[in-house]
Amino acid sequence: MYDFILHCDWLKMSKYLYLSCFLSLVLILSSQGHQYGQYSYARSNEDGRLAGDVQNWAILIQNYILQVTSDGLQTQWTQKFYDLANYTIDIKNGSKTIEKVQGILGDYFTKKEQAAKRIVKKIADLHSKFTANNSYEHLFELDIDEYKDADIPKRLPKPLVFNPYFKQNVSMTKSTVKISDEVPRDDNKTIQTILMFQGLDEVFTSNSKKDPLLRWQYFGSSEGMVWTFPGREWDTNFAGFYNDYDPRVRPWYIAATSGPKDVVIIMDCSYSMKGKKFEITKQVVNAVLSTLTKQDYVNVICARASHWDEVGKWHYYNTEVLSCKDDRLVPASTAHRKDLNEKTGNLVPGGTSELKKGFEKAFELLTGPSRTGCQTLIVLITDGQDTDGEHVRCGPGYYTRSGYVPGPICRYNWTKVFDFVEQMNKNMNPKTRIFSYLTNSAGEEFPGKLACDNGGHMRKLEDGTNLISQMSDYFDFLVTNSVTQEGLWTAPYLDAWGLGLMVTYAIPVVSTSSKKLLGVVGIDATLDEIENLIVSEKWGSVYAFLINKEGETIFHPLLKPSSKLSDDPIFITISKLEQRDGKPEEFSQVENDMKAGKSGFKYIKEAVRGVPKGDFSDGVKVLIMPATYYYTSLNQSDYSFAFSLADTDSTFRRSNEPQDKSSLPMSVFNILTEYNSSLARKRLKKDGKILYYLMDIKNKEPRYKGLTVTYKHSSIKFAPKCYCNPNKFIFDDDLGQKTVVAHEFMNGNENPGCPNGTFEKNIKADVLITSQIEAIWKKRNFDLLKDVKWTYIGCRSGVFRTYPGHRSSRPYDPTKRPWYHRVIVSPHKTSISTAYMDAAGAGKIISISQAIFEGMQTRNKSECEGNEGQLIMGGCVCTHDSDCASSRCYVSDAPSYTDRSRPRCAMERVEAVTSLDILYNDFHKAVYERMEASDGNHSCEAKYPCPDGEPGCQTRCYLFDKNANIVIDTDFLEATALDERKYKRVSLGKKEGEVMHDLIYKHQFFVRKEQIDFQGSCSVSPYAPKASLQGIPMTPGELDDYYKTKGPTPSFSNSFGCIQDVVGYQANDSVVEANGIITGNVSGPCKSGFYYVSALPKTNLYLLVIENWRNTKEKTKYFNFNCKITNAIAGTGAFRIINGTCAHNDDKQSLAQQDKCPMINDIEVPCLYSGADTTLVQRKLLLLLIFITFITSSYL
Repeated sequence: MYDFILHCDWLKMSKYLYLSCFLSLVLILSSQGHQYGQYSYARSNEDGRLAGDVQNWAILIQNYILQVTSDGLQTQWTQKFYDLANYTIDIKNGSKTIEKVQGILGDYFTKKEQAAKRIVKKIADLHSKFTANNSYEHLFELDIDEYKDADIPKRLPKPLVFNPYFKQNVSMTKSTVKISDEVPRDDNKTIQTILMFQGLDEVFTSNSKKDPLLRWQYFGSSEGMVWTFPGREWDTNFAGFYNDYDPRVRPWYIAATSGPKDVVIIMDCSYSMKGKKFEITKQVVNAVLSTLTKQDYVNVICARASHWDEVGKWHYYNTEVLSCKDDRLVPASTAHRKDLNEKTGNLVPGGTSELKKGFEKAFELLTGPSRTGCQTLIVLITDGQDTDGEHVRCGPGYYTRSGYVPGPICRYNWTKVFDFVEQMNKNMNPKTRIFSYLTNSAGEEFPGKLACDNGGHMRKLEDGTNLISQMSDYFDFLVTNSVTQEGLWTAPYLDAWGLGLMVTYAIPVVSTSSKKLLGVVGIDATLDEIENLIVSEKWGSVYAFLINKEGETIFHPLLKPSSKLSDDPIFITISKLEQRDGKPEEFSQVENDMKAGKSGFKYIKEAVRGVPKGDFSDGVKVLIMPATYYYTSLNQSDYSFAFSLADTDSTFRRSNEPQDKSSLPMSVFNILTEYNSSLARKRLKKDGKILYYLMDIKNKEPRYKGLTVTYKHSSIKFAPKCYCNPNKFIFDDDLGQKTVVAHEFMNGNENPGCPNGTFEKNIKADVLITSQIEAIWKKRNFDLLKDVKWTYIGCRSGVFRTYPGHRSSRPYDPTKRPWYHRVIVSPHKTSISTAYMDAAGAGKIISISQAIFEGMQTRNKSECEGNEGQLIMGGCVCTHDSDCASSRCYVSDAPSYTDRSRPRCAMERVEAVTSLDILYNDFHKAVYERMEASDGNHSCEAKYPCPDGEPGCQTRCYLFDKNANIVIDTDFLEATALDERKYKRVSLGKKEGEVMHDLIYKHQFFVRKEQIDFQGSCSVSPYAPKASLQGIPMTPGELDDYYKTKGPTPSFSNSFGCIQDVVGYQANDSVVEANGIITGNVSGPCKSGFYYVSALPKTNLYLLVIENWRNTKEKTKYFNFNCKITNAIAGTGAFRIINGTCAHNDDKQSLAQQDKCPMINDIEVPCLYSGADTTLVQRKLLLLLIFITFITSSYL
């Protein structure tokens, strides 16, 4: 029980998990005494009768899986080919590697910055030399060559040609201009701006030639227009209308012009704000938050107070700071902005006006420990009313003989707010400016006086539409108050134009004559490109990561790729990935040095390394081992990167190509259709015949719908990291050329390697070594061969061979796949996946995988004997798997050993993972055939009377993996392939909550594991299965071409980015090993029965059999809430954390303290408001009329 209490992190968990843990505790306590109703554990003497059968079934199923694996994968042959291979030992130097990558990446960033500065110079020149031309009254009068419009098809540059580098149709010679909907097109200023900057194409095209890796180049003008190169048609919404885009309110524009700032938003949340006024308030908050960047600090305050109502009822309200950090400002990161937006959206108006308290909290935040200190702003949204109506009373009321008399109506004295703000602002440096927004009300005096007395502006908002235009005073102030001409790199974000996760170098353009802001230049760089440049230098277990100067992780192998993100990413500090509970402490020096832009290296004896166990939800296997971090900054940019080298990575064994290649079969590149291209027909021939006609390529094979395959050959796919220039490969659409180059490389004699060749030098060895397995795969003949969909092998180098030969998607990397990771964390076991839908539409399949170890290394006697008392190293003689550090003992065919009859330990490194995919239904059938009970009555799925004589009992059987995911369940047979949630990664706790609960808390067989996913995905609406695969890109070719064929209308998304608590379980093998089997008896609100759990020790699976299984929840026709709770308590999954942003404390010095604030213009903002509140005047006139009437009546 105490272990359970420790596992439940009561302070940090979500409300749902809090309830789950609490109910679990109740169940545990109730189970430790006598029976309590129908939900207690049954008496221990109610033993089952299938213990012997279950252990026998586990052996039979394991033997079946191993036989299928042996017959299907022929792993022993692949291992033999690697054992027979020659290896070269490379001595690696971390310092030289970091230097090399620094040069590559530093040059990458420098080129982007230089390109931006050339555009800035060109814009300044065009502005200084421009002479106004007033001969045009309308924009459409301009010549087509003077003005290319992204919103007018007739004015788009011709031709627009599809470019894979930009994933859309573009013009590589002309830019296009996008004019914001807020900008009047026929205004003379608009026309003159278009004419002024028509010469930008010259510098755009020149930049593209100097740096082929340039992405979008653009210039956002201060007049509300943006020039984009390459030229493109603007994107549309669901209705087909062009989306609006105003560069002046984009974060990259404001970040480059406004400088760092501290912003507090005060919302009037009182009862008078209900309805439309409060909706406008929320929209204003969203507009302000959306334009803040990572360099800013922010918080939101909901101001109100408690009151009585007209019948004397007390209503409690309090002024509150919305962020979970309620004592300070928070960085305006993606995480905090999402958090504040969501909390704002959930607010409901109520309470009486209490804005003095709101301003008190605002100034506390602005002078608190977390801020920039450069410029301070308060944005106030209110209706300006000094009363909240008849419903809101400032007293409890009282009773008289005549009845109840309500308390007085609350009326607020604004003077105390004026006095307080004036007093506080005297001590602020710089002074706090207040921008007030009146929500559709006539009460201008209060917000107007606050704004005008404090250097701001007041604006009445009639509705929530076109807020950017209505709040122009605020945004104009932001871009003119700060004086800076320095560029900066933005935080990563998902590109709205379809290029994935990227960062932007933004730099303001200032007129050389008037010194006024002309606009901002932006140059984009994608993180995919940056990652590819880094990982090209990896080897062995080496990994790399990239962080910014705040310590936020931009790239790390444990983070999700941009293709898996639902929204702009929430980045986490590198310490959360490289430390566990603050250990090792030495890594803090690495982190601090990297944030400071220093270079160096640090050896850490107990470094933390995380290895994914499969899918992200499976968690990470944490390894503690000696490692050295080599780190450096990237020139003058905001980024630093590091490599982590384990001690074993200092020497790296690299397989060599076989010396005799004469007997090796031809290797085929995976894009089979391109063998019929004109280039391939010309250059790829065999015995004078065109190779394509000899390959027996099939286009309409029933088993592989929509795919082109060949049974005559396996095929090779190279991961991007196999190429010397991964980015060129990814975006090269000349598939014919790509196929010919790959084919000639694989089958020719030349292998120059990088930088002179196309491919990394070491990958050819994997191509040739694995080619030998092709003939063996083709000769296989066993019962389930007809059900095997694919057989394949993924090498650590990125080489991927599959049979039958077929195409794989362009970015496919086998080393990043779940089946690969599952084997890497337990290489001595055969790994079986949960069921999933085949990409080619063949239905439900599972994958069975095994490790191929690095070729056996020769060990002399002294090396092996020096290992006494420890696990035996690879290459030394062993007796059992348990003797070895690799947990694998086998007879090797390595040529260096004279005595090949003695088994030896496998090497610790995994060279490759081999796998096969098999249809689920057939695998299920074969497994169930092996579970026949010795008594003939209690076999799996057999039905029989219960021990109490009642009908309805049966024997239920499951296979589940180490992470408590069900692999085999009878219910999966009935689930359609389209409804993946019913069979893919189904938690054991979801189906058998009582048994799972018992295994966790009674037997400690499962250990609860939690991790925070800062890049999670939450659904807007409940899950629903796919109705059809029609229209969804599924085949590799369709996936590769999707960005060509997707059309202009954006696809619907049901998800959004969020922070999640990912809850999972890890099996503890030692619990089963002690007795060979776990047994228990459960009776609960869902199910009852006697269960057995037995391991399949050579695999990652366990067998669960439940005898006398009875579905107790079906006894009632009402919804069984207790059953729902029971299953949820022991279930796995990702649960949203509402206050997930609370985890980080910002304790660094402010920019003002570091003397890094830009100069402030201290401009004067025009400010006007109506001097009196018309509602107040009306009340005074009414009182005067009453007084006159009273005097008159008294006189009469």
